Amino acid sequence: MKKLTPLIFYVLLIVASCKVSKSSADITNKSINGRGEGNIRILIVTGGHGFDRPAFFEMFNSMKNIEWVESVQPEAQKMFGEETINDYDILVFYDMYEPIQEEEKIAFLKLLEKGKPILFLHHALVSHQNWPEYRKILGGKYYEERLLQEKPNHPYSNYLHDTDVDIKILQKDHPITKGLSDFKVNDEVYGNTEVLPGVVPILGTTHPNSTYTIGWEHKYANSKIVFLQPGHGASIFADDNYRRLLYQAIEYLMKK
Repeated sequence: MKKLTPLIFYVLLIVASCKVSKSSADITNKSINGRGEGNIRILIVTGGHGFDRPAFFEMFNSMKNIEWVESVQPEAQKMFGEETINDYDILVFYDMYEPIQEEEKIAFLKLLEKGKPILFLHHALVSHQNWPEYRKILGGKYYEERLLQEKPNHPYSNYLHDTDVDIKILQKDHPITKGLSDFKVNDEVYGNTEVLPGVVPILGTTHPNSTYTIGWEHKYANSKIVFLQPGHGASIFADDNYRRLLYQAIEYLMKK
């Protein structure tokens, strides 16, 4: 097969995403017209990668005291410097998006200085391949050969989907994993990913095609950051263990 240039690959990725995903108008945002007392309001950032929209958003709809609004890239990045971003308690990134303007980088970094908590999910690890600071923000990196403009010192990453994954709870007393035991899901794994020193590992797996650490938390500037690598499709979105893990991550990020 002829090797695609990074630009052609990314254009094809966007086109494929548009074909797989339904319009955001097909999903009703949960409780966006007025905030319930004590509710957590979330901005969910998507774009650049197709996914099972009904199953994904039903998962968030099942969570008590959660209100969410979806923003699709590149529009989401334009919100970083707007006052409306302050309407949201937590940002949840489920995008896989490459371009980002310098002013958007600056606005994003200012949000982190202010302490905006962020939950990164699954393929968000692949975003912004050519912005070095993003790796530090998230706490790790998936090295995508077809998007990187320069050859890295780290091996290129790889993936395998539709595989059974044993998820191990590495921090049983952590607020994100409280009450959970090791569990198995059918999902996608990433191999040869980078996990930065200094993060607190909370999930692991011994899957032969995966990096061992698949979930962590850390702090960047004044913001609490959580990354959960599992989260590819409908089967895991419906899994009670995964739903509890996600909900407890949101609760944890809300605590000062």
